Amino acid sequence: MKDELFARETPCEKFEFNAEVAQVFDDMLERSIPLYKECRDLAIQFCLRYAQPQSRIYDLGCSAGSFLEHLTNRLEPSFSAEIIGVDNSLPMLERAQKRLQGRSVELEEADLADERLELKSASVVVLNYTLQFVSPSKRLALVRKIHSGLLEQGRLILIEKIKGEDAESDEVFVEFYHDFKRKMGYSSLEISRKRDALEDVLISWTLTENIDLLQKAGFSRIEIFFKWNNFVGLIALK
Repeated sequence: MKDELFARETPCEKFEFNAEVAQVFDDMLERSIPLYKECRDLAIQFCLRYAQPQSRIYDLGCSAGSFLEHLTNRLEPSFSAEIIGVDNSLPMLERAQKRLQGRSVELEEADLADERLELKSASVVVLNYTLQFVSPSKRLALVRKIHSGLLEQGRLILIEKIKGEDAESDEVFVEFYHDFKRKMGYSSLEISRKRDALEDVLISWTLTENIDLLQKAGFSRIEIFFKWNNFVGLIALK
């Protein structure tokens, strides 16, 4: 279904991962994130490279299950790892459940900032376009939990929307990003409305701040595998 949520006369005041968003989420991702499919496929390649037998692969913030669908399409049927998707939006998980029916994927409803969330025996943890929605005060605790839950030589795959390192760079990044969204069919009004709805909901950090976070959490090596203006992909080694 086409994303026209912010073209309506009465768009939502604050962005939520509710049933309306869940219905159009696939279209929203592909039209709102530059090189979305290419980044997804890169993340899957890393999963295939680093996933260990008898371990776990976590997709944190799995939303409607698109990444898990494509990942399971690529995994060998005989590969013996548990695949777990976690999200705090029930409407998203309901769509994921339908999409992943018949596949060996466990879905869990949980807030990533909840202290009760457990991660263990993971060879790969995927955190795509998700950390930006976690309260900044709780990000270090979450990334430390991920680090603790990874096996030795385990990897965290992190893809995020970021800010420029300075005001001028950030302004240019935002301008280019809005140009991209217009090319994907969003009107200037839709872009403006969504930006207002995401204020204080999606809080981006700079690339430097994200790398510092990973280092503070204990990751020993961090590589940039993708960069497009205000979007970046990182892979971090335990």
